[in-house]
Amino acid sequence: MKKLLVAIVTIAFLASCSTSKVAVQKDLIEVGINLNNVVDDKVQVEVNPQKIKDETLVYSLPAIVPGTYAMSNYGKFVSDFKAFDYDGNEMPVQKLDDNSWQVNNATKLDKVSYWVDDTFDSKEKHGIYVMAGTNIEEGKNFFLNLPGFVGYFKNKKETPYTITVSHPTNLYETTSLINKNTTKTDNSKDVFVASRYDEISDNPIMYAPLNNVSFVVDGIEVNLAVYSPNNKHAAKDMEADLKKMVQAQTNFLTGFETTNEYNILLYLFDPKVYKWNSFGALEHLSSTTVVYPETFSKKQLADGMINGTVSHEFFHIVTPLSVHSEEIHSFDFNTPKMSKHLWMYEGVTEYFANLFQVNQGLITEQEFVNAMKGKISAASRFDDTMPFTEMSKNILDKKYASNYGNVYQKGALIGMTLDIILREESKGTYGIRNLMLDLSKKYGAKKPFKDDEIIAEIVQMTYPAVGEFFKNHVEGKTPIDYSALFAKTGIVNKMQTVNTRYLVDNSNQPYITVNAKREIIFMEKTNSGLKALGVQANDVLKKVNGEDFTLQTANTIIVKTFAWKAGDKISLEVVRNGKIMTLEGTAIVPQADQMGMVIEELSADNPKTILRKAWLKG
Repeated sequence: MKKLLVAIVTIAFLASCSTSKVAVQKDLIEVGINLNNVVDDKVQVEVNPQKIKDETLVYSLPAIVPGTYAMSNYGKFVSDFKAFDYDGNEMPVQKLDDNSWQVNNATKLDKVSYWVDDTFDSKEKHGIYVMAGTNIEEGKNFFLNLPGFVGYFKNKKETPYTITVSHPTNLYETTSLINKNTTKTDNSKDVFVASRYDEISDNPIMYAPLNNVSFVVDGIEVNLAVYSPNNKHAAKDMEADLKKMVQAQTNFLTGFETTNEYNILLYLFDPKVYKWNSFGALEHLSSTTVVYPETFSKKQLADGMINGTVSHEFFHIVTPLSVHSEEIHSFDFNTPKMSKHLWMYEGVTEYFANLFQVNQGLITEQEFVNAMKGKISAASRFDDTMPFTEMSKNILDKKYASNYGNVYQKGALIGMTLDIILREESKGTYGIRNLMLDLSKKYGAKKPFKDDEIIAEIVQMTYPAVGEFFKNHVEGKTPIDYSALFAKTGIVNKMQTVNTRYLVDNSNQPYITVNAKREIIFMEKTNSGLKALGVQANDVLKKVNGEDFTLQTANTIIVKTFAWKAGDKISLEVVRNGKIMTLEGTAIVPQADQMGMVIEELSADNPKTILRKAWLKG
């Protein structure tokens, strides 16, 4: 998963794998979802488990799904759950918890039915990320993360399924599930098949008017479906940037077993309708669900959504798809056991999403170093002494959950550090990409590793220095000395004047904070743009261009400031010494002096230059 959270304190990039699709058996669970009959923003689901031999049967919707690392409890959005016998009579149902229902005398059970509400416009408090959520928008859009609609019967997770979806004829599906309705002569019903429940969980479906583009890169068919409620963005406009990114990624992954198809389900939300504080994407075996603001420009979507978020999700093809532990391979949707290795699943994935860009020439070496510097700054907000494996294993506990965002910061930096150590020890010939390729060949999608043994295996495959690194900095509490690490590659700390943005710097660190009164105030740290407006430290920020700036609206407004261009008229309303003041001016490109990491001017045969080239270009 990659979750983009724009917050007062910073901008942090936060971000399931299953089996491949196979032919299904004749004995299967039949699911029907009717998208034509929307009642009170709900749709009905019917599930036929076929002949039951047990006296008691439990049906559950997931409490959590792979890739989210937080409890979702999809069952909270289910109502009017009923069971019926073969004569059509209603049977007693016992609700066991938020997500599970029990039917007794189950040998008489013909089917269960229930109504599902969506999460997008829910007023109920819940923990479901928007990219893992559901949308029911009659006649316009159905965003079906299937764990929100379809559950499983206890001890029947391995049973094959068919899912029949009746839907408006003006809406078309995008999914990686096998669809028996291949001719589309009747675009009112689709019949999807899945070999087991994990495959259902791993394959979202989006129904929307046609706004799609497809192309093939190195044998991978890439499909992008876009729902833009106000028709501000077309999939065709994103094709060139997406194709360029996928081509660079497949070049980077030469030698890896990837996928035959990849589907991107992009829901662009109207910030006037949904004032969400976060957005991003959730990975799946051969697809991803993506949620981003419709107000983003084409360039913002290319830079942030395509080259940032989607590229991260695509790299999950490596891990956890090809390299994962038993905890992920046999995922328990309601009483999960978490793995120790988020440093790999999310950290290495996020590192690859940055490394491939410099490796393939999409960005410069200095731009890559700047991105890593940003992660170092963002990671400093978290507990740097918390053992990463301990945090990962206990990520669902409140004590550790607040550090989850660090998997995209320090997790990526762990991947970077490991990469440099491997390059140094191998004299440039072997890096983390080589390591992940070797691990994917050793294990692969169908063979999980043992959670407690994989680090020892990695050390055995590589060098003792790798073992010391894991012992001290991943399993241990010792912070990583990034300056010493970078010095080996000819990168040094140096004060420099850099372009920044009005409310956050180029390392995504803020110029504003929250005081004891819960007021949003400007800090001593500033930039030339704020100085030109006359902003002073401790000014309380109340409005930006006439919009109220609060803890609830801050995320949306900060994103809007990213689009300010030189010459735009801008205004800030602040309170200074108890008096309301309006600060007006013309936007410039703000600059600030800050300590940055700079690549030294060294000869091509300098050992530091050689190591850096092997690291970034090898």
